[in-house]
Amino acid sequence: MALPAVKRVFEHEDMRVPRLRLVRGSRASAKRKARGAAASRSRASEVARCRRGFRVACVLLFMMGAIALARVELTVRATEASLTANALRADIESERVRGESLEARRMALATPSRIESIAESSMGMGSAESVAYIEMPESREAVGGFQSAAADSDMSVSSQRVAGILASIMRMTAGEAQVLLVGDAGLASSR
Repeated sequence: MALPAVKRVFEHEDMRVPRLRLVRGSRASAKRKARGAAASRSRASEVARCRRGFRVACVLLFMMGAIALARVELTVRATEASLTANALRADIESERVRGESLEARRMALATPSRIESIAESSMGMGSAESVAYIEMPESREAVGGFQSAAADSDMSVSSQRVAGILASIMRMTAGEAQVLLVGDAGLASSR
């Protein structure tokens, strides 16, 4: 007969098949297993502890970075406020100097000798030989009171009209005098 095409392993002479046997655990091997389990538990707890430490370190670094950024922000705002305050102080100082120069100029323009020279040269005015003052009531009620007092003293209608006309003329004259005074100041300041 013919030979089989596949040889079986156990039929092969050179190969040995390992034999498996059951080994009962001794106390020493149980202790070794317990130590290995304890070691693996301690290693796991060490890894967990390291992870917790890493997380805490990350949180602390994040908080320190946030605090540092807040401090930088506050410093920047304080610096900006300081620069703005310095600029405002400089503006206030320049405006104060400008105001003082305008006040000095106004004082120079308002001197009586200057006003007198302008009145003589441009308006042909001269000094008054005598001065007379007219006292006027301060408000319209006083004028009305004057008229009513005149009416009470049995003044005639024509004398009341004359008093009213005189009061109107005095008010108009006072207004024109004010315009002239302000007009002179306006002419003097435009030069």
